[in-house]
Amino acid sequence: MPVETLHPDYERHEKKARRVRDAVEGSDAIKRRGTEYLPNPDPDDPDRYANYKMRALWLGVTKRTHDGMLGAVFRKKPEAELPTVIEYMRDDADGSGMSLTQFARGAVSDTAVNGIHGVLVDYPEAEDGLTQEQAQGLQATLRAYPWPTITNWRRDGEQLALVVLLEHYDVRVDEFQVSREKQYRVLSLDDQGYYVQRVFRHNEEVARSEPRMANGERWPFIPFQFIGAGNNDEHPDNPLLLDIADVNIGHYRNSADLEEASFIVGQPMFHVDVGETSTQEWKDLNPNGVTVGARRGIQTKGGKVELVQAEERNLPLKLMEQKEAQMLAIGAKLIEQRGGNEREEAVKARTGAENANLSTLADNVSDGLENCLEWAALFMTSADVFDDITFRLNQEFYEQGADPQMVMARIQEVDRGLIAKADYRAWRRKTGGIDPDRTDEEIDAEVQTGGTEL
Repeated sequence: MPVETLHPDYERHEKKARRVRDAVEGSDAIKRRGTEYLPNPDPDDPDRYANYKMRALWLGVTKRTHDGMLGAVFRKKPEAELPTVIEYMRDDADGSGMSLTQFARGAVSDTAVNGIHGVLVDYPEAEDGLTQEQAQGLQATLRAYPWPTITNWRRDGEQLALVVLLEHYDVRVDEFQVSREKQYRVLSLDDQGYYVQRVFRHNEEVARSEPRMANGERWPFIPFQFIGAGNNDEHPDNPLLLDIADVNIGHYRNSADLEEASFIVGQPMFHVDVGETSTQEWKDLNPNGVTVGARRGIQTKGGKVELVQAEERNLPLKLMEQKEAQMLAIGAKLIEQRGGNEREEAVKARTGAENANLSTLADNVSDGLENCLEWAALFMTSADVFDDITFRLNQEFYEQGADPQMVMARIQEVDRGLIAKADYRAWRRKTGGIDPDRTDEEIDAEVQTGGTEL
């Protein structure tokens, strides 16, 4: 089979993920898909469909929800502790100047949109192991692979045995033009169970490498991390924003119906009941036809004149309002903040769908990137530094305010010696009363200075 072969689950999942990507991109992407999202009400009249689609309104709820989720996770800096050998990743995780926080932000975004994301821990080649690499100043990097670029994979038992990644490279055509070409990076285990990396162009192998760890040994596994909306495995999870995107698309269809109906029957229509007036008499009395306006008039022989107009409220408008409420409810559920004191039984009772929210996603990205940082450390040093590696994304998605009664109760607990002053300050940091970046030492120094001045 050729290297372009897609995994059986790829096309099925890509249909879902593409809907979300289009919804996040917005009106241009949605309308570019034409009848895929907006059925043609009259295939025999192409002009009608062009106007039907043009008048339809796309409400960017999916995009705003996506941006709000990112803002919630990164309203506080991630907790990151790195050993000296990979401290450089704090400011340059991918080798091109992207910080570790920015890299994590991209992982959260892509996982929310596509349901799955990939990260490859990559290593520059060297013949004699780490010594030569350090002399050359080479370092391990994290390489992000969004869902559409992960085209195939296979697991043999418990071991990930194959990952195929779609990439692009530029071929210079002339001084002013380059051609964008495809290539596939194949990560696999050889017959001896060691990691091999190969590059294919036009279905032919053009490069091959056998990455080694800092101790000179070959890798007994593929250092590629799947990150999912539900679980960190190779099985694609439904995109976190799928439900909102689908309702958003339904809202768009209702808008098209409403706008077309408003255009057709929403404008006042002049109706003349000519009564006993014949057709010829009408023409004689009104040789210039009918002009609507206060300075003009018409003549009839009996009969009456009236304006006919559709009522303001109708079914498409009602359906749009319902979908707006649904999107609001779904978004609130996604960003629901899980309390740290939730009982284990309550957590286990939740369904898989309920667990797939922003809190779960943030945990998955944290776990996945911690793994990647550990693999990067394996490349950079043979020392055991795993205990020095921590990477956790913020889980406090919004301010948890404390009312005055709660504040007074905590102060009384401090006064009575039931809790320490540090416990009170930790609680106030969590509830927004103290800047999380301010240390106890800084607060004590300011309090002492203020007391002296007073």
